[in-house]
Amino acid sequence: MDKLLNEFRQDLVSGEWVLVSTGRAKRPHPKTERETVDTSKENCPFEDLFKSGQEIVWGYPDSQNWEVMVIKNKYPAVQYGVCMPEEEFGPSKIIKATGLHDIVIFKNHDTHFADFTNDEGIKAIRVYKKRYQEIALTDKCAQYISIFHNFGQEAGASIYHPHSQIISTPILPPHVKGSLDGAYQYYVKNRKRVYDVIIEWEKENKRRMIYENDLFLAFCPFVSRYPYEVRIFSRDSHAHFEKMPDEFDKYLADALIQVLKKMRKVLNDPAYNFFIHTSPVETALENIHEFYSWHIEIVPKFSIAAGFELGTGVDINTVDPDRAAEELRNA
Repeated sequence: MDKLLNEFRQDLVSGEWVLVSTGRAKRPHPKTERETVDTSKENCPFEDLFKSGQEIVWGYPDSQNWEVMVIKNKYPAVQYGVCMPEEEFGPSKIIKATGLHDIVIFKNHDTHFADFTNDEGIKAIRVYKKRYQEIALTDKCAQYISIFHNFGQEAGASIYHPHSQIISTPILPPHVKGSLDGAYQYYVKNRKRVYDVIIEWEKENKRRMIYENDLFLAFCPFVSRYPYEVRIFSRDSHAHFEKMPDEFDKYLADALIQVLKKMRKVLNDPAYNFFIHTSPVETALENIHEFYSWHIEIVPKFSIAAGFELGTGVDINTVDPDRAAEELRNA
């Protein structure tokens, strides 16, 4: 029988606390039952992009014989426009939500990321990088570019057809800023990259490792905010995802696909989000590569923030990351 954990753990980078309380889990395996969405091709706006009036940016390899297509979101969270400075509004500050909001669509209606071949995964990674680079040059307001993928209605996917999203923002998101600040402070104090320290410890410890290949490794963080949370890091740490050499793409695709396959097997095809944490578009920290590492975070969705989490900002994780990693590793 697994021992019950009931302890607060502090994230080495952000300084935030997480409560690992396995006794709160009614059962050790939180299986999920996903909400159903319309899976039909007939009603899918991504099956015939021209008929559904989508505004196409470009396709890969081209817009006529596309396997991956970039389009503009019909219902964008931000609007492309002229950069505006911060304004004071009473005691608060506001800034116009300028930016670009794209959708990256994958060709096959029923082939989701966990089903991708490695070649399909490589194409996804390369489209992410190319579009990131274009937005960084085009959107002069952009401080940060977020690349993310929602799978399942519980994870925010309103359309069944596999797709990712890319959003540029004129602000540096607080969670990203916290990671950057924490990594920088650790470097100043210890003259070491905090992510290198974490990776080396996980490699030596091995209990939370899930998957490795020649260039990437995946593990459940010791301070996991969510059950079965996974992070993927490059062995050759770098601050900027978009500057990753093309020869790395197949290894990243392999790691990402393998982790998602394991999650599907262990957790009964859960809804999930994955997102790429990378450096800001423009930064005054010229030596950012010395202390920060881009990475991917994958979060299955089967927990809901309740009063304690919302009131304190402390997440409760009901699954021991060691146990989560063991299950995923052996899947």
